[in-house]
Amino acid sequence: MTTNTLTPSSPLIQPPPSFSGALIGGFGRGLRFAVITTLVLLVAVAFLTWFFRPALQGGDVEENFTQTLATLLIGLLPTAACIAGGAGARRSRRQFVAALIAAWLIAGIAYGLLIGYQATTGSGVFRQAPTRGFSMRQTEAGIEVVDLIPGGPAEAAGLLPGDIIIALRRDPVTMEQLQTLIAQAQIDDTLRLRLTRGGEELQIPVSVALISQTDTTGLVRGLLIALALATVALIIPSGWTPHLVLASMLVPLFVGYLWLIIATFSVRTQGLVPVDANGNFGGWTLANWNFLQGAIIGGPTANIYAVTLNSLIVAVVMTLSSLLVCSMTGYALARMNFPGRQTFLSMTLILHGFPAVTLLIPIFLVLINLSRLPIIGDLVGYNTVGGIALVMIAFELPLGVWLMKGFFDNISWDMERSALIDGASRWRTFYEIILPQIRPGLLALGIFSFINGWNAYLIPATYSVGTGVSTLPVYIRQLTGEVAAINWNQVAAVGLFQLLPIFIFFVFAQEYLLNIYAGGTKGSS
Repeated sequence: MTTNTLTPSSPLIQPPPSFSGALIGGFGRGLRFAVITTLVLLVAVAFLTWFFRPALQGGDVEENFTQTLATLLIGLLPTAACIAGGAGARRSRRQFVAALIAAWLIAGIAYGLLIGYQATTGSGVFRQAPTRGFSMRQTEAGIEVVDLIPGGPAEAAGLLPGDIIIALRRDPVTMEQLQTLIAQAQIDDTLRLRLTRGGEELQIPVSVALISQTDTTGLVRGLLIALALATVALIIPSGWTPHLVLASMLVPLFVGYLWLIIATFSVRTQGLVPVDANGNFGGWTLANWNFLQGAIIGGPTANIYAVTLNSLIVAVVMTLSSLLVCSMTGYALARMNFPGRQTFLSMTLILHGFPAVTLLIPIFLVLINLSRLPIIGDLVGYNTVGGIALVMIAFELPLGVWLMKGFFDNISWDMERSALIDGASRWRTFYEIILPQIRPGLLALGIFSFINGWNAYLIPATYSVGTGVSTLPVYIRQLTGEVAAINWNQVAAVGLFQLLPIFIFFVFAQEYLLNIYAGGTKGSS
């Protein structure tokens, strides 16, 4: 009896590649992936820049979307190349060190090309900044000129080390103000510096020039980021890639919400860093939430709770009315055949696509005439919460009807016929048999209606006067007036206050929303 043994030459066992083989193989595959990714992005940029944008401009269309998208793709190109290089070297992970070196080499090449481009164009870490051509320091007498850049505009204008700058023309100036003016100046702008030299007062005009400033810290940080991206792409399982891409696309959204939370509890912010009045880290405060105590803030003269109640009334009335009308209308359109059915569906679709802003004047006239009616005018006329809710409901109905009809169309006739045969009325069949089957659809329509009513600005701002029936979006808009200073941290606090109900609503309803396509499956044959 013979026994078959597996040897290293057997096709069932592959010997691990050598270090040099894994390095060369990983580098080749990673480089190929990086080149292909780069070419795809460059082709997309070329299409946007040389074909799509000129085609739009030829049609007298003014837009910046294509240019913005092309710039975004160019900015993502080095990142995509590093990730593609690391993903290509992943196949050589049996020799992990070799694969890691290969991924780093590709990331280094991609980053080197980026640095070369920035050095050529004077951008990025090699950006050029406006300068006066001298260094300075603040003293009690004024701004002392410490040193001059050889051949710079300050030396050419006749400035000397030891000069004391006391003013711009006749306006006193500090070093911080002068640095700000220099940073904001354009090329060849001239500042007339009033200074003292040896007890004599002079005025010397100094022009602005550009000087290259290499950001060494940014250079090193960019290289480390490139290596980290390549390492992550090498280590993570291939199935995680779509999730990481999606997460990276959502980063700006997460950063925006993070800033919103930080800003509401700080005096002011520099980016995402809370700072106090002196620019130091800290400045935490609850003063931005004083409106919760009923205090009048900014431009609005209404109490925040009265405004919130108005928004809640509009949102709740809009939600309940939309659910009631749209569910019954959608059921009738899906289950009954009556004259004018197709015409009604077509008109509903046209109304949904009709811009709301074009109907503002006709609706205004309707509400004015309703205001003249006794009792009714006080409820749904102009400058009433009911009138605003009525208009919002009218704009919400076309979408709700079509949404509900789609859910009813997906429900089998079997249970409905059985209920009708057993003697149930059409109303009881609708209420007890059919509606429970489309619970996800009802919840979706309810959330959409509530959000639209809660966040509506155009309709409440158009059909209300003063602050008696103001809603939260109108209240926030009043905080950002054109003639008064804006406290953006306070605006962020009110915005977060407006966001909380929607967030809580979604947390408790997300289970049903995630099962939105599950309706209509029970009882089907």
